[in-house]
This record gives sequence, C-alpha cells and structure tokens, in this order.
Amino acid sequence: MDNMHGAYENIVKDFAIKGRITMDDNALGLYKKGFASVQTADGSYLFAADHTTIGGQTVSNLGTAVLSETSLNTGIIALREQKDQAGVVRGNPVRTLLVPPALYKTACEIVDSELRSGTGNNDINVYSSKYGIYVACSERLGAAADGTYGSDTAWFLIGENAAPTRWVRQGVQTALVPWQYSQNNSYTYKGEFREVVGSTDYVGVWASNGTV
Repeated sequence: MDNMHGAYENIVKDFAIKGRITMDDNALGLYKKGFASVQTADGSYLFAADHTTIGGQTVSNLGTAVLSETSLNTGIIALREQKDQAGVVRGNPVRTLLVPPALYKTACEIVDSELRSGTGNNDINVYSSKYGIYVACSERLGAAADGTYGSDTAWFLIGENAAPTRWVRQGVQTALVPWQYSQNNSYTYKGEFREVVGSTDYVGVWASNGTV
C-alpha cells in the first residue's frame, strides 16, 4: 500500500540500468584507459608506439589522426600488417570500429555509405561492400561520462582474435533482504556481478587518440 505511483518499480528499473552502466563502464575502461593507464605484458600501454616483440622489433598500434576515410584506411592496413610478439604478421582483418557518440555520425557516413562519403565521384565504398566493418558506439567512451580518461576524438579498431578479453565470472544476481534483517525495518534490494577485463597483449587492436 506504500507503493504509490509505481515508485518501487521505478527504483528497481533504475537499479538495473545503473548496473548495466557499471558493467559497460568497467569493460570499456580497457579501451579508453589504454592510452595512459592499462598496460600489456611488455610493459607498454595497450595503445602505444613502442611495443616490443620477443626478437626486439618495435610494433606500434597507436595513431594520432582524426577519424576520416584516409585515417581509417591507415589503421586498417596497420592492423592487417601488425606483428605479434613472435614477430609474425597475423593478418587481422578489422571487424569493429568503436567510437564515442561525438564520432558516431562520421563513422557511419564513412563505413555505411553505399558510395564513398564526402566525394562527388561514384566510387564504391569498400568499407561497406568489402570489409564488412561494424560500427559500435558507447557513451561510456566520451568525455561527458569520464572527464579523466574519456575522449570525444579517440577511436578504436578491433580485429579478429583481439587480445582484450572480458571474463564473466558471475552474471548479475539480485536479492531482496527482508525488513526483519534491517535496523530501521526497511527492505534492501541488492545486486552483484563478478567480471574482469584485461589484455595480456596488444594483438588485434589499434587506436587513434584523434588529436591531429
């Protein structure tokens, strides 16, 4: 009788939304923090110009160009020719272009247009007709959601067999704690999940901070 105007339902709905946001923020933190926080086994940041192979070769998976058709093609080539820690060119084709909301329109225009975007020619758009790249967008990557690591200019390419991994150890579980177990006779609705994200290697990913 205290549940006027569906207050409980709204509280539980908001609880679920915030839980999903927490999970996504945790997972995507691997990418947005990859320029200056998350490191791989070689001691470099996830996105860096100084990754080192076992044989002593230097590998870069970091760009600085703003997102454009030209810079996207540069990143695709770099990922395709990327060497792993054994010095072997893996040939990873790009599967996903990951961007913040500020770049979503640009990314879709470049990747999804039937013909080349921003030109007066009738050239085919190889990104939509041949490469089959999927554009993914998350507000968790933007500066509005994260003033420390978020960016409205950074963009990411994810290839086949990419090293970054999300290990879900326990899915979301919820429980209602009865009022009898509360000091103020109130119900408590609890929820938890257990998962970790990490990347032991740089293979399969490439990113640009979009500063130039």
